[in-house]
Amino acid sequence: MQQFYVLDTIEANDLRLFAGGQWVNDTRERCPACGAFRDDTEPPEIQIALNHIGRRGFAEFLWNSHGLPLFRQDLVDCWREARLTGFELRPVHIIGWYDSPRRSLAPVIPAYWRLIPVSKVQLSEPPPVEGQCSVCGFVKYAFPELGSHLPHGIRIDRQTWDGSDFCGIAGYGTFVFCGRRAAEVSLGTGPSRHIAFVSEGYYRRWDEFNIRDWTTKTYQEYVEDFLIRKVKDL
Repeated sequence: MQQFYVLDTIEANDLRLFAGGQWVNDTRERCPACGAFRDDTEPPEIQIALNHIGRRGFAEFLWNSHGLPLFRQDLVDCWREARLTGFELRPVHIIGWYDSPRRSLAPVIPAYWRLIPVSKVQLSEPPPVEGQCSVCGFVKYAFPELGSHLPHGIRIDRQTWDGSDFCGIAGYGTFVFCGRRAAEVSLGTGPSRHIAFVSEGYYRRWDEFNIRDWTTKTYQEYVEDFLIRKVKDL
């Protein structure tokens, strides 16, 4: 049976270490039937105004205020060369500094792309709480309203998967799922210092941070056990 992974950019590294900023041209529209944001109404180009660069600079993932999956050209090239399927790309334009518009940008900035999983799946875990929207395909799932701990991880309904290497969920634009082949390409031949993968059944099963129980270091070490950074660990 196909194993799926979540492409993780949030837990993989401290986001302050590398470049990131605000998505400033969000023009998404809501579905008239269910109210969910429609992925197909995003602008043709994603514009980012930088908040910080960090000592590691422009890493293979560009942090942004909306959690969009924005990846550097060389990682995207690895996916293209391997002919991975199930995604489209939109260009990312870094337009300046968010709080200091007169501040100059670096003379050389790598190209970034917005990864859009065009292959859509549905989840069996957490379970759906209402039926699929007939207009946009959105399904509301029993994700926790407060916090993000998922005691059983997530589980993709295999019957809804079309065999693509990358896939996503309608209306949940920040989720990127992939099969083993895409994870192997990313970890084996692509730059992967600032991304990681999490097996679907283990995604966000880690406890939430509590200052009474954890130090920052011990919590990072705890969460690291859930992250996959090497092909041999897939």
